[in-house]
Amino acid sequence: MYKAVLVDRDYGSVTIEKQNYIKSEYEKRGISLELQHYTTSEEIISGCKDVDIILGTGNPPITRKVIESLPNLKIVQRFGIGVNSIDLEAASQNGVLTLYMPGFCANELAYHAAALIMSILRNIAFYDRKIRNREWPKAKGPVPRDPKGLVLGLYGFGDSSKPLYRIFKDGFGLRVIANDKYIKPESLADFDVELVEFEKLLRESDIISIHAPLTYETKHIFNKDAFKLMKKDSVIVNISRGSIIKEDDLIEALENNEIGFAGLDVFEAEPLDKNNKLLSMDNVVLTPHSAFYGDKAQKNQIQWAIDLVDNAINNKKIERKFIANKDFKSKIEGLEIL
Repeated sequence: MYKAVLVDRDYGSVTIEKQNYIKSEYEKRGISLELQHYTTSEEIISGCKDVDIILGTGNPPITRKVIESLPNLKIVQRFGIGVNSIDLEAASQNGVLTLYMPGFCANELAYHAAALIMSILRNIAFYDRKIRNREWPKAKGPVPRDPKGLVLGLYGFGDSSKPLYRIFKDGFGLRVIANDKYIKPESLADFDVELVEFEKLLRESDIISIHAPLTYETKHIFNKDAFKLMKKDSVIVNISRGSIIKEDDLIEALENNEIGFAGLDVFEAEPLDKNNKLLSMDNVVLTPHSAFYGDKAQKNQIQWAIDLVDNAINNKKIERKFIANKDFKSKIEGLEIL
């Protein structure tokens, strides 16, 4: 029987009930799953000796040291899209198949980004806070803007950007521009979107929505210099990874009226510290890293966590789109990549 460990059961994105369901389904497939919660690479190494599979519901530290200390490790399975806490180079060099779930919550991310945008444009969160504070701010606050005349800028044009494009292009008639150096222009035949350089995205967008992974290249790309190029009444929305924005620079830009508003689902440190200035700013809408959360996304997440591992370890077949480290020679003998 193969050995598997879920190393961050208390992360909060997958309930214990659902983890136990996965455990029972794995048992039927010849995989013994332990549910643990390790916070350091040392704990993972100590608790995962002789394991074949590591599962992470969040962002556990699967470092080079972890990978090289676990010679039996064959698969790392993430319950989501981001793999920034996994050393993909070390995984490839050591024959460890790294699986993730691109697209499992694409619609949910788009819906959430749209909700943040419309909440800001229509003052929803602002009014709600004032009313709960026993105020009645009728026709007060920032004057709501008609989205039809605005420009939506998408940083990254992947799975979650496309449904957001549809919402605002088809629904409101916005002009949409995008910055994504990895997308081929010919793949945009079905989209009326203009690919632009990063600086043009900053200068021309009224709304910027972030849909890119966290990498060395994207970390803190939205910083003091970037905010100075944006429109003074612009909106920035982040449902991707917190560290794509340099948070201190964002706070400064909002305080100095260099940009207008922010809608944030992700942050550099989570949960937010009680003294974080974002908590007291009326021009900011905050949600607790929950843009991925939805009924269909949950079903995808749980079923894929079962099927992807089973397909790879037992059926020796896996679709390339679910592999995060594309260049590797697997320890799984006879593994076919489809």
